[in-house]
Order: sequence, then structure tokens, then C-alpha cells
Amino acid sequence: MKSPKLVLVEWIDACHAPSGWQFGESPQVDFDSVFSVGFLIEKQKKGILLAQTWFPQDCANIIAIPNGMITKITVLGDIKG
Repeated sequence: MKSPKLVLVEWIDACHAPSGWQFGESPQVDFDSVFSVGFLIEKQKKGILLAQTWFPQDCANIIAIPNGMITKITVLGDIKG
């Protein structure tokens, strides 16, 4: 497996609107940025795969983040392995 880049991903996570009666009012929802740091395993057409753990033969704890939710990717460094 090729050595991946170590990256910081800023993205907007999905959230639930408040439950219960809204009484005709629009629910207040905050779409705040969240941050994930990991190894950029793959860029795909619809999103990226970010792994928490990596070594040359394998990786683990992968999160898939859709492109439409990503606001910024910052490369933090390279893995020398």
C-alpha cells in the first residue's frame, strides 16, 4: 500500500433537527464545522476515505466523508515508511 498523506479535514456533519412539536416554527439547526485528522487512504468520485490507523500492509478505523460535506483539506505531512 502506498504511503498516504496525513491530513486535517474540515467538514460539515449531518445532524438531527430538534424532536417534538415545532408549533409551525422552523427548527433551529446549527451546521457547525467538525475536524478529523487521519491518513488520506483514497480520493473517490463521491468522497474520501480517511483512516485513523495505517501501516504499509493495512489500515483500520476508516471514515468515509462525502465531497459535498468537505470544506477544506490541509496536508499535514508525509509518512516515511
